Amino acid sequence: MPTAEDYSTVPRFFYLERQARRQQDRRRVRGGVRLTWFLVVVVATSLLPPSTAATKAKELRRVLLLNVFNPLSSPGVAALDDAIMAALERSPFQIELYTEDLELTLFPDEAHQKQFREWYVRKYRDRKPDVIIAVGLEPIKFMVESHKKYFPETPIVFCGSTEEMLGQLRLDSDFTGVWEVAQPEKTLMAALQLQPGTKHVVVVGGVGIYDRYLEAIAKESFRNYESHFDFNYLTDLDMPTLLDRLKHLPNHTIIYHTSIMQDAAGTRFIDATQSVPLVASAANAPVFVVDDVDLGRGTAGGYLLSFSADGKVAGEMVVRVLNGEKPQDIPIARSSNVYMFDWQALRRWGLKENDLPPRSIVLNRRLTVWESYKSYIIGGISLLLLETLLIFGLLWQRAKRRKAETELAITYDRLRLTVEAGRSVGLDWDVKSGRDWRFGDLETMFGISSDTYSGHTEDFRRSIHPEDRELVWNAIDEARQRRKPYAAEFRVVRTDGAVRWITARGKFYYAHNGDPERMLGMALDVTERRRAEQAVRESEERFRLVANRAPVMIWMSGPDKLCDYFNQPWLEFTGRSIEAELGNGWAEAVHPEDLEMCLDTYMQAFDRRESFTMQYRLRRHDGEYRWVFDTGVPRFNPDGSFAGYIGSCIDVTDRKLAEEALADVGRRLIEAHEEERTWIARELHDDINQRIALLAIDLEQMKHNIPESAVLSHDRLRQVRQRLSDIGNDIQALSHRLHSSKLEYLGIVVAASSFCKELAEQHKVAIDFSHAGIPRSLPKEISLCLFRVLQEALWNAVKHSGMRHFRVELRGTTREIELIVEDMGVGFNPQDAMSRRGLGLISMRERLQLLSGEFFIKSERGRGTTIRAQVPLMAVERRASMAG
Repeated sequence: MPTAEDYSTVPRFFYLERQARRQQDRRRVRGGVRLTWFLVVVVATSLLPPSTAATKAKELRRVLLLNVFNPLSSPGVAALDDAIMAALERSPFQIELYTEDLELTLFPDEAHQKQFREWYVRKYRDRKPDVIIAVGLEPIKFMVESHKKYFPETPIVFCGSTEEMLGQLRLDSDFTGVWEVAQPEKTLMAALQLQPGTKHVVVVGGVGIYDRYLEAIAKESFRNYESHFDFNYLTDLDMPTLLDRLKHLPNHTIIYHTSIMQDAAGTRFIDATQSVPLVASAANAPVFVVDDVDLGRGTAGGYLLSFSADGKVAGEMVVRVLNGEKPQDIPIARSSNVYMFDWQALRRWGLKENDLPPRSIVLNRRLTVWESYKSYIIGGISLLLLETLLIFGLLWQRAKRRKAETELAITYDRLRLTVEAGRSVGLDWDVKSGRDWRFGDLETMFGISSDTYSGHTEDFRRSIHPEDRELVWNAIDEARQRRKPYAAEFRVVRTDGAVRWITARGKFYYAHNGDPERMLGMALDVTERRRAEQAVRESEERFRLVANRAPVMIWMSGPDKLCDYFNQPWLEFTGRSIEAELGNGWAEAVHPEDLEMCLDTYMQAFDRRESFTMQYRLRRHDGEYRWVFDTGVPRFNPDGSFAGYIGSCIDVTDRKLAEEALADVGRRLIEAHEEERTWIARELHDDINQRIALLAIDLEQMKHNIPESAVLSHDRLRQVRQRLSDIGNDIQALSHRLHSSKLEYLGIVVAASSFCKELAEQHKVAIDFSHAGIPRSLPKEISLCLFRVLQEALWNAVKHSGMRHFRVELRGTTREIELIVEDMGVGFNPQDAMSRRGLGLISMRERLQLLSGEFFIKSERGRGTTIRAQVPLMAVERRASMAG
């Protein structure tokens, strides 16, 4: 494979297929064309007069083309050179072209390369080129390292290499050109699409410098696929061994050929013309390649480079530089790959063209008989078909006419039946004669006994209600003049004097000169609909009358959540106009502290189509905020579709004040109860418990004064002392239950934890206590309320659940504190417990209600019990601020 393959560039081109087909022919005649052009120029120059020749002479430009290989040994370099020369031939200058080769294949050692470079420096030191074209990596490196010293300010256009191969070297402003980009992964993806059952991928390559470079690119590109396919790299073999291995590859294999410019035995090859044909002919699997010069030699193709296209781009850059543009003003280009495949190879391996990637180019396709003579075959068949179609067309037209006549009669009958069934009337008006023809339900609409009627337009005009005649005739005249459909809704008077509402629609038909000829229309009796609409209007009026006189405030909203009605009591309460309240205007009168809760409740219920109730403060017309109780229910249309909400509000401020007064009394009773409990606990702890302790000490001393021989007395005293000690412990536990000093001084978390521990030790049970998010400073009433609920809930669980293991959890958020007491015991019916022995449950609920908290019981027989208490922090803070 040639050098340009080693650099793996991918072109941008539109003429690629044509260029690929002509490539070999162009190479054969290239020398002859150049000689012919030379002779033509010489003859033309000799025939022209001196003045004319001087006038037509082109400016001279020197161009040095420096190749990495001789084009004869590298088809890729030859393709690049051909494209560059073609671009130079089209330039407006006389090109003095110098072509040199570094012959890297024949002289790869550094010493020979250094001699080549020194020779070229001396050779062109006094004949400075206007542009230097570097084709391949070594010429590019040569120019990067030496152009500042030996060819200063000489523009350099490069191609045939990748940017990565340049390594640490950097291009300066004198360089522009085309970088090549290799993408073996896309060739692999195309191969897998052509052969979906692939299990093995064989990568073929050599040991040369450029062979190794392409192998490294392939390995990096295929790394992500190594877990899906079996990859085998045949890159360290001599050519005979490699060919033998390729003959015995397993089924479901594809081959990716990189480059073999030198095998493991040291034998050198021209990749495109020698290695590729050998590999393709020996392989028992399809071979995919890197570039277009390897295509058409038994290989299938892939996502390929085009050296001709890269050379074309580089040649155009050279011409731009010769025209005076600076290299730094010409952006460096990057080639782009093109999917290209060989038709014969696809046929050989049974690969389908339909599986090729989009916009793929297929070369060397053999034309079938159909493709060669398609136009003649189509033309002959078309003539035969045309004659046949003409014959059948005449027969079909005749049958169609007879069928149309029959269908027209049937359609007329259907129309008549439809009109009659729909209580409609069809209208047909001959404009010129003034005659009209009516058919359908004439009895209902006009009181005519027959189902058809033929008369004059004036008869129809007289049947229209006198108040609507002018409206109807104006609508007819406007439709006729503006050539638009006619539509009107009006009343007609039947022959018996009854009035009917009808809606009529029609369309005028015009002659070639633009005059109206006739009008066809349809009239529908809408009397019942008009009566229903009138009934709805009357119903709405009655509703508004009742709503405006109701002793409650009523509102309505549509399906868009916006309020569209408020009754008079609402407007009188707020003192605002209906325009100010509509939409979301009513929310402006809601107390700022209640607005978020109010809107959340409304929106959530609206989304679920559920009824709701809520209480919030609403500003009265005198500026005072009053508590209102708002109830909303969803509305639905007769067809079941959602129509919005209707709600009512009543002023409950007095009731709220009464509830708060009652709650204050209850709170004071609880406070008095707690004070009494505290006093009793202190008396039990500080007085009675101390006295019992002293009595126990006296008994202990008495035991020491009794002789050792009085064993019964000793045992009796020990038993009495033990009972006194137990009574003291019980009294101490009772005092702690009545009043917890830890709750007062250390907080709810410590007090709850201590109570759980004491109760567990006292009754020999296990209580798991956990807490999270409890603030350090918690209002006293919240701590006391939750502690009492904890005491009552745990005592009930220990006594009645029948279990020895319980769970207690305290959780806090920025908005509330939650207590959970849970057991897996026998369970109970909460309703029965509340009604029979539920004093403790009622007490817990009342304590929480005083703090605006909530109390929940979840219990089932045999499935345990969960008691959950929630106390909002905001409610307590609000009440404290109001009290302050």
